[in-house]
Amino acid sequence: MAGRPRKPTAQKALGGTLQPSRTNPHEPTADVYLPTPPDWLSDRAKQYWGEIGAVLLSMKLTTVADGPALQLLTEALAEWAEAREFVNREGMSYEIYTKQGGVMHRAYPQVAIASDAWRRASSMLTQFGLTPASRSKVSALGGEDGKDPFEEMMNDMKG
Repeated sequence: MAGRPRKPTAQKALGGTLQPSRTNPHEPTADVYLPTPPDWLSDRAKQYWGEIGAVLLSMKLTTVADGPALQLLTEALAEWAEAREFVNREGMSYEIYTKQGGVMHRAYPQVAIASDAWRRASSMLTQFGLTPASRSKVSALGGEDGKDPFEEMMNDMKG
């Protein structure tokens, strides 16, 4: 399917662009919840899980359904950090000698790994609304009275 990815209904509501005629009244919803990280996640990814999970919980932006996306985000950040540590320690390239005795510089594989991991992490951070630009497009759930504006709107639409 070509074009921009569809925005979730909650994001449209929080951004003020929701149109009832384009709303699925049977869209599944889930309570705010931080899933437990899987055992196979790397130690560094588990650390990111706790840090990012705390932020997502405070912003009321994570549910039980977000575990796989959080796995992708935290592992991408862990890969990026590991590759960047290598590049910081060893540099971006190394020298090799040609058959003719000339010197060539080749990039370490960790340079490409860091670049790819950063691209994936950046995409997932945006999906969670954790970049300044993406965060400016949504409002936090729950007003000063503690009521959820999206839930109130959906209740109003029902009846």
